[in-house]
Amino acid sequence: MPAVPYQSPLTSLTKVASRNPALLFVLVYFVFQIFFLTAISNGAGVDDAEQLAYVGDLQWGYGGSQAPLYTWINSIAGDLLGISLFTIYLVKFGLLASSFISVYFGARLLGLSKPVAAAGMLGIFLLPQIAWESQRTLTHSVGGTAGCAWAFLAFAWHMKSRSWRSAALLGLGIASGLLGKFNASFFLIGLISAGLSVPEYRAVLLTRKSIVVALVFIAAIAPTGLWTLSHTENLLARSHKFEIGEGGNFIVSRLHGEWKLLLNGVLFSGVALAFFGIAWWRSRADQMSPSRPWSAGEKFLVRILLFALAAVFVGVLISGAAEVKDRWLQPVLFLSPLCLAILLGRYIRTDLPLKRFAVVGAVCALMVIPGLAVNLLYARDGKAPSIGQLDYAKLFTVTRAEGTYLTVVSNGPQLPGNLRLLDGSINPVHLEMPNAASRIRFPALFVWFGQGMNPAVLNLLNGAGIAAPPSNIKHVDLSYKYYPEQTARVSYFFVPAK
Repeated sequence: MPAVPYQSPLTSLTKVASRNPALLFVLVYFVFQIFFLTAISNGAGVDDAEQLAYVGDLQWGYGGSQAPLYTWINSIAGDLLGISLFTIYLVKFGLLASSFISVYFGARLLGLSKPVAAAGMLGIFLLPQIAWESQRTLTHSVGGTAGCAWAFLAFAWHMKSRSWRSAALLGLGIASGLLGKFNASFFLIGLISAGLSVPEYRAVLLTRKSIVVALVFIAAIAPTGLWTLSHTENLLARSHKFEIGEGGNFIVSRLHGEWKLLLNGVLFSGVALAFFGIAWWRSRADQMSPSRPWSAGEKFLVRILLFALAAVFVGVLISGAAEVKDRWLQPVLFLSPLCLAILLGRYIRTDLPLKRFAVVGAVCALMVIPGLAVNLLYARDGKAPSIGQLDYAKLFTVTRAEGTYLTVVSNGPQLPGNLRLLDGSINPVHLEMPNAASRIRFPALFVWFGQGMNPAVLNLLNGAGIAAPPSNIKHVDLSYKYYPEQTARVSYFFVPAK
């Protein structure tokens, strides 16, 4: 048997990089972000603190009008790896990486060329809500977009494989999108509608195998769906954000909602559109009228966006929502760079504009790294620095001097979540948790920001069976790590075991 020549890891890595540098860039980038942000972070921000409060608590649904997938993944990761910022960042950047990679392989399975798929993937870094906000603070939007990207990849694979297994994975992928973020339903409507509009894909979707798609989807979402029906107050906890019927005028509120959809849709993809326009203009001498017709994959991708946006338009029209924020469109428009790459690939003779589009996306990704570090360490929210930079270790030391507590209760997740970084055995409870008062176990620490008694904390205390208001409220001033001259006052009281 001939000897197999030895290849050093560096040689293997060089081969991988030469074959698929865009994929390698995405993987290395997000792995770096996990370790870099873990190293420089002092504590968790509001969204990540919410996840820390739920780690280890697997339920069919959670509070705050949020779908459960992101919290499930964090909970499982926390059980396996421990409660830490590393685990929180591993989940976030792992999901982001999976979204990018799913877009690439989904595009390739649909027949798009490697340059188009690579440009469409790296072009996602030109979407500020993903390249910046998702890395900086968002959680459930990351999960929703990842779920939609998995559904897109599963659809592309099913169109290629047409097997019972790929049908089951498509059903699971569609369920992942909905369980990741409820507004992902608009993308999923666009996905299925676009598939049915393309004859080649409609022939696959209208077979008996789609029964498996439907059954797997229903089985995957049924427990959370039933939970949601019995906890409608948690589902609608943040419905005020949509400003439904704002102003009391049936027509005006809807017109305002449609205007915000148009405006924020353009703003969401604005950077990608700008660089697409530059690439298009610079390549005007190489533009052509393509001789080949649109492929099934190309038509399908463009129609996903059109049908998904149409679904949002109808949703705003029916609900009367006067507010449509740009971050809510993340699961709907994350494929927009891929559609722009398709246009560059079809109407320009060379791959140069696609390469430029991809390189600009990679450069923007690299620019985020120092920007995110500065934001995390030194940015200010109005007059106050980042809330993640508070001295939570001091709060833990001061409150532990009162006695050992099993539960930390607050009106929000910020303080319980960050205290849990210092003691993973703490049972965190905050206002948005379903059945919050029943979760309290004594001895318990009740804690909140500010000087006076917090009404929500008092209601939780009363809900736990203690009617008398506390008389032993104490205070501690916590400094910010990089702004020690500034402090935030935290009030607390300790309730011993009954």
